[in-house]
This record gives sequence, C-alpha cells and structure tokens, in this order.
Amino acid sequence: MFRLYIILFFVFVRIFVAVYGRYFNPKLRRLRECMHKTLHQHSPYYRNLNSKEQKHFEERVLVFISLKRFYRFDNLKVSDEMKILIASAAIQISFGFSDGYEYEVFSNIAISEKEYESEQTKKMHYGETNLGKSLIVFSWKRFMEGVKDPHDSVNLGLHEFAHALFLNNVSGYSNRHFVQTATQWHATVAELEQKQAIYDFFRSYAFSNRMELFAVSVEYFFEIPQSFHTHLPQLYAVMCRMLNQNPMLPNNGIGKR
Repeated sequence: MFRLYIILFFVFVRIFVAVYGRYFNPKLRRLRECMHKTLHQHSPYYRNLNSKEQKHFEERVLVFISLKRFYRFDNLKVSDEMKILIASAAIQISFGFSDGYEYEVFSNIAISEKEYESEQTKKMHYGETNLGKSLIVFSWKRFMEGVKDPHDSVNLGLHEFAHALFLNNVSGYSNRHFVQTATQWHATVAELEQKQAIYDFFRSYAFSNRMELFAVSVEYFFEIPQSFHTHLPQLYAVMCRMLNQNPMLPNNGIGKR
C-alpha cells in the first residue's frame, strides 16, 4: 500500500509540473526555453531521439529538476544550463524505464567548480554519491569534460548517476525491470571474470568493486557502444535489457515501457 501511495504521489507531481510549468511558472518556462538549445548543443543522445521522444525526454528532465535541490559548494553560480545538463545525464540512463526514473532516494545535487575535499572521506574528489546524505556531488570542470567528449568512455555525470541508480534500487525504491535484469548482469560479470575477457576491455578502476564496474559499464555503454558490443557482446546485451535501450540503434533503441 505504501508503494502505491508513492507511485500515486509521483504521478501527481508529474501532472502538476507539466501543467503548472507550461502555463504558469515563469521559472520553468525559462528552463524550457533554455533546454532545447542546451540539449541539442551538448547531448548526442537527445539528438538521436525522434521528436516525440525528445519531448518526453524534456518532460522527464523538468520533473527531475523540480524534485531536486541544487546548490553550490563554492562561489560557482548554479545556472539553468547546469541543471539541465546534470538532469539529462540522469534521465539518459533511466529513459527506458516506465517508472522509477527520478532517483527518488537522492534529493540533493551539489556542484563544485573543480576538485573538492569530501566531508565523508576527507580526500579530494571529482564526484561522489552519498546515500546517507541523499546527495550527489559533481566537479563542474570534470563534468563538462565528459560532456565535451562524448566518445572517450569517461563521463562523470553518467558515472555518478549509475551509482545513484544502483543504490536507489537497493534502497526500497526499486524499478522491477531493473532488479530482475540486475541478477543477469551479476551472473554475466561473474562468468566473464572467470574467462578474464572483461579485464581486457574496461579501465582498471572498474574493478574496485561491483558498483564501480556497473558505473564504468554505463559510461562505456553510452559513449562507445559499438566497441562494447564487439568486445563483450553478452554483457552488452544484458545492459540493453537492463536499461531497456540500445544506443547503437536509431531513437537509442528505446524499448516498450
């Protein structure tokens, strides 16, 4: 029953955001005006969508922004463009989902101008996902490096939101499809580890733990899908099922939601 209330709440929020933002809220109208230009300029993923799915993508970006608190770590001013690009990285990963795409567990997005000292680890970081504080942090400099080169398999936004998706789905806000296919992902990774094939493809940092491996897998999946498919076709196929999309295809191969 509690899960039903949660679902109904988010349905209400989506409807409210769509109606209020389109007709009444000047802040959201400004975001809409900025969004189309920003996404066309910076997101190959968005450009690969048909016009219907582009509108759907924009609506989800607006819902995401409306549900999160964005704030700065230093003197960096948080702009509409920053919010849109951060939200688009999140929605890109979860766009194949029919529900559970908002990363409900995480309500705070912090942005630092550059590398920062983490309160949690007391070490210098470019980004982190902190479940205890419901917080995701980005170095804007490093975030934009990932945006500017969308084919180098290194993207801070995708990496941190992959962590967030992983944690969101072990914290009681599960997308059923993701949970079911995650079991297949773990089994496929275990099989490939025995064959050593996986170690020849992903960068070494991926093997710190399974959550890092998933985050790096997401980066490779969206940024170099052809190479991923060529080297690890079995794992690539599982990722397609898990995220219900295939970025090698037109319209990013978005499956039926």
